[in-house]
Amino acid sequence: MARSSFKPRKLLLVHAHPDDESLSTGHIIAETLRSGGEVFLLTLTRGERGKVKLEELKSLEGNPHAMAAFRAGELKNAVAEFGKLGTIRYKFAGVRAYLDSGARVSRFGRLIKPRPLDELSLAATATSVIADDIIAAIKEFKPDTVVTYNSNGGSGHPDHRAAYAGTALALRTLHRKKQRAPKLWVISEPGERAEVSVGSAATAGIKKAAIEAHQSQVAVFKDTYSVTTGIETRFDAPERIRSSSPGIWHQFRPVFAAFWAIPLGFLLGVAGTLLHQVETQTSHLPIGLVVALVMVFSLGLAMRLLRNSRGALNLMGAAFTVTITFLAQRQSGGGALIFANTVGEFWTFGSIGILALLAVFPRLKPGTWRKSASGLG
Repeated sequence: MARSSFKPRKLLLVHAHPDDESLSTGHIIAETLRSGGEVFLLTLTRGERGKVKLEELKSLEGNPHAMAAFRAGELKNAVAEFGKLGTIRYKFAGVRAYLDSGARVSRFGRLIKPRPLDELSLAATATSVIADDIIAAIKEFKPDTVVTYNSNGGSGHPDHRAAYAGTALALRTLHRKKQRAPKLWVISEPGERAEVSVGSAATAGIKKAAIEAHQSQVAVFKDTYSVTTGIETRFDAPERIRSSSPGIWHQFRPVFAAFWAIPLGFLLGVAGTLLHQVETQTSHLPIGLVVALVMVFSLGLAMRLLRNSRGALNLMGAAFTVTITFLAQRQSGGGALIFANTVGEFWTFGSIGILALLAVFPRLKPGTWRKSASGLG
C-alpha cells in the first residue's frame, strides 16, 4: 500500500452489483487478505439489468431472473479467487431483494436513473431502508473499515449513488446512537483527490483472475480489461481511495429531496384557480374547471409514479390545500378568487378529493405497465 494509514483488519465493502467489487476494489481486497485481514463483501443487487459482452449470453438480457442467477454465479467464482489469499465472506443484501435499477445516458453523457423507474429497484428504495441493511451487516461483521463509492457513485450510476447514500446514513446513524462505527473510505474518481493508492503488479494477478470470473460484463485482454468499448484499463493500475466523514445532511436528505413539491403545490393551486374561472360562450361546459381538474389529477398521478412514494404527493397536496383555502377567502378591496358557486365548489372540493384519492390509493405499480426496463447494470 502506498501509505500506512489504510490497514484494515476487518474490511466491509458495500457494492451495488456483482463485478463492482473486482473492478473497483480488487487490489484493495487482495492487499487486505495478503496482510492477514478479513473481508466482508455486501452486494446490494444481483445485477439483473446488466449488458453482456459475450454474444452467446445475449439471451440473458431482458430476463432478470436468469441474469441474476448467472451473475450471482460469477460473483461466487470471483470471491473464490480472492479466497485463495485469506478469509473473505460475501452476501447479497435486502430484506426484499433489491433489483438492479439499470441506467440511461443523459444528453450530457452522464448515467442517470432510467425512466420509468421500477419500484423494486435499488435507486427507488428509501435511503433509510438501505441503511438498515448495511447497519445489520456492520453489527454482524464488526468491521473497523468500510469502503464504498463516493457521493457521485463513481460513474454516476444511480445504484452506486444509492449505495453511498445508504452507507453514509448507516454510519451517521451509528454515530448518533453513540455506537461504534467503522471508518469510511470512498473510491476516488480520476482527477479527484486521493489519500491512498492500493495495488501493483503483486496484486494484479488476483485482480485479473477475479475480473475474468465476470466475463459476461467485462472484456478481458492480456494486460488490460474493458467495461466500456474503446476504454481499456491495466490490471496493475492502482485503486485510489480517500477517507470520508458522512455529515448530518444524509439524515435529512430524503426530507429535503421532497421539498420541491411545496412550491409545485402552490403553483398548481394558483394556476388551477385562474383556470376554473375560464368559461366558454358556446357551451355550458365549464371548460376551465375541467382543464384545472385534469391538471391536478395528472400532476398528482405523476408524483406517485415518479417518486414511488406518497411523501412528495402529500407535501404538494398540503401546499395546494393551503393555497386554495387562502384564495377562497375574500381579498382586501375585492372578492374571492374562487367562485362562490357550483363551479367554485367543484374546484375546491373536487381538486382536494382527487389528491386525497391518489394519496390513499393502496398501490400504483409503474413497473407492471411495461414488460421490462432496459439499462446498464
